[in-house]
Amino acid sequence: MIFNIGLAVPLLFTLLSNVQGQQQNITYKVITAPTSNMGVAVVVDGTTFPLQQTLGILYQGEAPIAKTSYHYAIVDANHGINASESFARNPIQADSLNEFFNRSINAYNVSNLPQVLPPLPSIKRIASDLHKDGQIPTIHIWGNETAIAYLNANQQEDVDVELNFTYFGQKEIQNFENAKVSVAGRSSRFIEKLSYNLKTKKKSDDNLFNYKNIKLRAMAFDPSYVREKLCFSAIKSVGIPATEFSYVRLFMNNKPLGLYGLIETFQDPWLANKFANGDKSYESGYLYQGVIVGNNQSEWRSISDLSYHENITTYALGEYKIKAGPSKDEVQAYAALQDFTKFVYEASNTTTINDWERHFDTEGFLRAMALENLLGFSDAYMTMADNYYMYSNPADNGRMIYIPSDLDTTIGIALFDMKLMLTGNYTEFPGLTFRPLTKKFFSYEYFSTPYQALLLNLTKTLVNPTIMNPYIDSLTSMIRADIEWDQSLPKVGHNLPIPSDTNIGGGVLDLFPPGYITNWTGIVPENVQGFIAKKSAAILAFYNQSM
Repeated sequence: MIFNIGLAVPLLFTLLSNVQGQQQNITYKVITAPTSNMGVAVVVDGTTFPLQQTLGILYQGEAPIAKTSYHYAIVDANHGINASESFARNPIQADSLNEFFNRSINAYNVSNLPQVLPPLPSIKRIASDLHKDGQIPTIHIWGNETAIAYLNANQQEDVDVELNFTYFGQKEIQNFENAKVSVAGRSSRFIEKLSYNLKTKKKSDDNLFNYKNIKLRAMAFDPSYVREKLCFSAIKSVGIPATEFSYVRLFMNNKPLGLYGLIETFQDPWLANKFANGDKSYESGYLYQGVIVGNNQSEWRSISDLSYHENITTYALGEYKIKAGPSKDEVQAYAALQDFTKFVYEASNTTTINDWERHFDTEGFLRAMALENLLGFSDAYMTMADNYYMYSNPADNGRMIYIPSDLDTTIGIALFDMKLMLTGNYTEFPGLTFRPLTKKFFSYEYFSTPYQALLLNLTKTLVNPTIMNPYIDSLTSMIRADIEWDQSLPKVGHNLPIPSDTNIGGGVLDLFPPGYITNWTGIVPENVQGFIAKKSAAILAFYNQSM
């Protein structure tokens, strides 16, 4: 056999070139939801490469490494470009992240608030990637279209439907089948952009970064989209227990619903994750939620203001919900809450700080009430006897821990006279001298004195324009494009008439402190940064201090 070197050398170069060309292919991935007759492609150095649909909203496929740039495009059946991203992406040398259509940045450099106080000793939070700084993951809820339509059409009903959802991080994808999905919230059910609860299968190992239940907050009351994020970040900064908060993009059966806030649901195993490093054998104590009044209380006989009642059944009228504990349904499950309110009611001038400490995490409560004042929580304990939890900590002989929640009507969105929310005089803040717990608690100098010192300290170290404005600006920069996207999308719910408090009657308005606004439609929000500037200035002026 004669070997022709003249033919072999060109053939060798051809083979090497083909191998090199194959090695230059990488996988491109993008999240988007084109209309049903459209597809998605990646355009690499001017050449279009179609991508394949997977998991409903993820499109991926192989294409060469770009020499100059690449971008994604919506294409028709003939691969003709219908719409393109408005920018060029820089070349990458390996498979892409799970990118999002028309977002030029995958991870943002978001500043953090300082840790001004150490976490309370009771906090033993599990390490988790549920909340990723500077990233906006995507959640896709998918399943039976009839079930989804029923859920969204009955936004005021407490119904669960069984659906599936997929979580898309930058690198990871997690799929959850047969999850329970429900509309979340109370006043938020009257708004066309709905909030949702997601619960993974109870008797399974399904979890999203060690959390089985999450809530997706619509942020429909907040035109800035930053109030809840800022409040929960401040809570973490002062070291008290609460959920953390991050942003996600939400889709439902391949349709975009918009930008949402992701928070942890206050149900097991949340308590183990917060107070026991995620110990799966942790036996939680009772977790009580204050919700103002039960739905079955037409006469508003009792609200969740932590008043003491001799008859334990009064606590079970619906104003308090038991979210965790050994037995959620028995009336006796309210015994720990009754015991605590009895202690508060009977506390006298002979009650010592040690007596309080045995029943209550007073340091945590001081910090929580300081933020409630400084950040203008207008639908919380002092103001509305609402949106808080009390946890009977089994690791500390049942000592109660106060936990704030649901922070959308804050930092300038107020259900009370704005002058009162912005006051520098702590005694004028709505509810402090009105609610049973704060009225009694702050009547003791050994609490009122450190409280005032804490208000001043947090004003100088946290709640002021110098500290908070850069953080707010970095958050706004990250979500600006998603706010515009969110506001352009059709909503799946409906705007419904919000019941007017002026028609309640029966002395109900006497259950709220002076300054309460009865006409919510007339509320004019204060700008977030403007509120912080005015509030910090008022605190400093009241104590004749400067930064």
